[in-house]
Amino acid sequence: MNTINGYDLYDMFHYGTIKIVNMRKTLNDINVFPVPDADTGNNLASTMQAITKQAKKDPSFHRALETISESALYGARGNSGVIFAQFVNGLRSASGGKEEVTIEEFAEMVNASVNYTYASVSNPVEGTMLTVIKDWAASLAKIVKQKFDDVKHVFEQAFQHAKQSLELTKQRLAILQKNNVVDSGAFGFVLFLQGINSYYNKEILEAMNTETIEMDDTHRHDESVNFRYCTEGLVRTEQVLNESELRKVLDTYGDSLIIAKGLNIFRIHIHTNHPDQVFVELNKYGTVISQKVDNMILDIALDESKQKTLVITDSIADLKQDYINDNNIVVLPMGVNAGGVDYFDKLTINNEILFDIIDNASEYPTTSTPTLKGIHDLLEKVTTRFEEILILSVASKLSATHGVLQEAIKPYVDSGKKIRLIDTLNNSITEGLLVKQAVDLLNEGKSLDEVVQVIEADKQKTSILVCLDTFKYAMMGGRVPKAVGKIGNFIRMRPIMTLDKEGHGAAYGMAFSKKGITKIIVKLVKKEMQAQGIKAYGLVHCLNEELVETYRTMFTEIIGFGPEYITEVSSAVAIHSGIGTVAIGYIRN
Repeated sequence: MNTINGYDLYDMFHYGTIKIVNMRKTLNDINVFPVPDADTGNNLASTMQAITKQAKKDPSFHRALETISESALYGARGNSGVIFAQFVNGLRSASGGKEEVTIEEFAEMVNASVNYTYASVSNPVEGTMLTVIKDWAASLAKIVKQKFDDVKHVFEQAFQHAKQSLELTKQRLAILQKNNVVDSGAFGFVLFLQGINSYYNKEILEAMNTETIEMDDTHRHDESVNFRYCTEGLVRTEQVLNESELRKVLDTYGDSLIIAKGLNIFRIHIHTNHPDQVFVELNKYGTVISQKVDNMILDIALDESKQKTLVITDSIADLKQDYINDNNIVVLPMGVNAGGVDYFDKLTINNEILFDIIDNASEYPTTSTPTLKGIHDLLEKVTTRFEEILILSVASKLSATHGVLQEAIKPYVDSGKKIRLIDTLNNSITEGLLVKQAVDLLNEGKSLDEVVQVIEADKQKTSILVCLDTFKYAMMGGRVPKAVGKIGNFIRMRPIMTLDKEGHGAAYGMAFSKKGITKIIVKLVKKEMQAQGIKAYGLVHCLNEELVETYRTMFTEIIGFGPEYITEVSSAVAIHSGIGTVAIGYIRN
């Protein structure tokens, strides 16, 4: 056989996918570069599975390659996944619309794709997947010149060179030599090549397994990580991408930048501390159609953690980010759909971005719960590391998040995992205060059962008083009936919102000015101090630092001590409360 058609091409990828999926755990275990976050196997397996699931079999080589390359871009995950996707798109770019190709033509395409792939990476590092792809391509070019007619023989010979290149990665990168491992992404590419050989040898491979993803990497993680978030975005564009301009802009936000281009879409990968700003820039180039953000520093911290109990909450719980980072709290981001784009609350969107979109959008933003798959993937990792898991959710009366969490944890609880889920009956600052209290008690050495008992009692002792600047956003977000909102806006009434004992949203009072609202809130807080006292409180705002600072000074004097913290409200809540909002939340004695 001297030619490759579309059916051959699809099956080459299918066999390669099986090889990678079945070695996923091994790839995770040796993942120490560029960040030791033990997920290269997961990312490559996910990328390859997206290709084989979404691509279409077709006898035409170029039509099959079109669907494979598009699926690669849509499904690419992680640094290695994006590089692989760009390699595939390099093949597509060089394919020339052929119905089938000779092995000589295929070798030419592969070598053309090497330059395409290297050009997509801001700072190419040798000793990685890039090097193995380059060496494999060079061996293909050399072997076909020897006039071998058999495709199978050429791939087998080239595979041997790829294996040698893989082994040499230990010598090319100090971190690999120190850990005595080959590069994980490069190993994944060699497994893909092994799959090609299996196809041409007509091997019967075992089905793709569904092994549990474990976080049991034991390699040294003492290398510095300069940026917290591994961020990816897929963008559909109708314009010709000015790649150099985009690269110059994105390079200012982090490192490990890769830009992989398709026909009408492109995918970026970057390590950054500001994923929200990255997506602001991407929106200028087209429509963002998918996002992915992984907290690399948290992943490493959880992998190395000696703590017994892990605390998980949702992004509606307003906490200081430094506190979240210092205590390794896992935050499940709510979805925020704004301007037709699905964002991750507190990760890829903030309130400045949100209200800029609202001002220019034809439809009002909506929110969605964390996905069941996302929660399941998280639990697959953390249940192997931690003995106990405590989850505190936003009030079930306000969001379906609690129900999704119940469904997600059920199989784990049924199998004996110690997972406790609490409906906090709260949101925003009071939910955050309960999460903080739970973490502080665990840090003091309290048992999980003791912590749950305290939180279950204290969630009945909370109050939140929200000073809204207008009815407008509560009405548009569905928290206030439109008739009431229209009347309120017409007479310029400002509402005070709160939560009842079951966690429903409720109106507490109204006034014609912020001073009037503040006067009512102060009166209630003084009454609480006289009756039972307040043991903890916090303040939250939406782009209103001036008023929240006034609240800090005022309530420090009234209560006798300062707030636990002051922070910005979640964008998932800001949709309903609106710009200018300030709130106080507290727990009574």
